[in-house]
Amino acid sequence: MNTFIDRILRNPATFEFLSLFVYALYCAVFAIAALPAALLIFWASQFLNGTVLMLSLFVLFCALAFYVFLVSAAVFVGLVERLITLGIKPGAYLIGSPVFFRWLINAGLHLWLVNLVLPFMRGNNWIKIYLRIAGAKVGKQTFVNTSDIYDPYLLEIGDNVLIGGEAFINCHLYENGFLNLGKIVVAEGTTIGAKAYLTPGTTTGRNSTIGMYTYLRRNTSMKDNDALITPPGMNIRQVVRAMKKNSD
Repeated sequence: MNTFIDRILRNPATFEFLSLFVYALYCAVFAIAALPAALLIFWASQFLNGTVLMLSLFVLFCALAFYVFLVSAAVFVGLVERLITLGIKPGAYLIGSPVFFRWLINAGLHLWLVNLVLPFMRGNNWIKIYLRIAGAKVGKQTFVNTSDIYDPYLLEIGDNVLIGGEAFINCHLYENGFLNLGKIVVAEGTTIGAKAYLTPGTTTGRNSTIGMYTYLRRNTSMKDNDALITPPGMNIRQVVRAMKKNSD
């Protein structure tokens, strides 16, 4: 079965056809999400009569339509993602398996959302609403200032958590021909610094701190009140010279 799938994917014509089909699916999803905004603009255009006042109001309605698109896209795409990933659990899945293809289709759709919609929602309640719709568990009084959250259906965020700007929370990785999916648990009171990187299977302790640019390796478990901080960059040549000098 996997050999058959591998042959299909290696065929350029078949691969291009499948890619076009998937992209058409993504376009259809976002077209449906944009429908409320398009209807709002169409309704507002009926009142254009050439006056400065009506033109100004139309521009305001266009701005409102953009906001409506962001909200409707987050809600509708979140529902579609939840449907596609329904039943997917942590584990290792062979490349080419049905779960892998479901994950792959969802990952592409999610990537569109990450680039087109979620950057405008960082730091407000809408990104938390989207995460809950997509399957994540999000606690109270939580501040999420990043859009780089992948596989939210495998994410659990406790109460009073702060996630800094451009922190990267990723519940998947490829390894030895397998797609590995792992749950990420951010415990109550955790602070995650800007551009920190959390990988599958990581769990933070309560009231723990993860510093800026800190990388949590796969399946890392922090204790309560732990603090992981990446040291500042150092000139490695100077460090080596100093170590040799001390050893002499």
